[in-house]
Amino acid sequence: MFDRPALNRLYRYAYTLCGDDTQAYDLLQDTVERCLQRPAGPLVSPEAYAHRVMRNRFIDMARRHNNSPVQTGTNEDAELLAIDTHCLEDLLINRDQLETIWSILDAFEREILYYWAVEDMTAAQIATVVGSRRGTVLSRIHRLRQKLRAALDGKPDSTGGEHP
Repeated sequence: MFDRPALNRLYRYAYTLCGDDTQAYDLLQDTVERCLQRPAGPLVSPEAYAHRVMRNRFIDMARRHNNSPVQTGTNEDAELLAIDTHCLEDLLINRDQLETIWSILDAFEREILYYWAVEDMTAAQIATVVGSRRGTVLSRIHRLRQKLRAALDGKPDSTGGEHP
């Protein structure tokens, strides 16, 4: 059903959601198992189906562990924000910075970063995948970029906290 490159992409996505190697492998295994148990029938995109299954399984696991993957207290109806021309791809991130950044991002932020920077999806495509509005995704990308810049520059973020 999945070739090696597809399994590698699914693993990267699982790791993006979980932030832990062991949990990512467990999530990948559970996802592949559920895909194989699916009643026979044509799928337009088995990998897209696996992404959806994986995301839903992750949300279920997070709810079970009372660790919501979605940051609370955000305004889902946030207005569209103007995104400047400085792209995430232009940021130079070394391994230590990546570990620091990864630790300050919640699961939803990691997911958006994955779709945007790794899968090269547009805000509209991300909104479709995560089941949110495009404006909300743009708003979250904007806040994510601010958080990343603050972490990389060692400046306080918008909440006043300082990152190492």
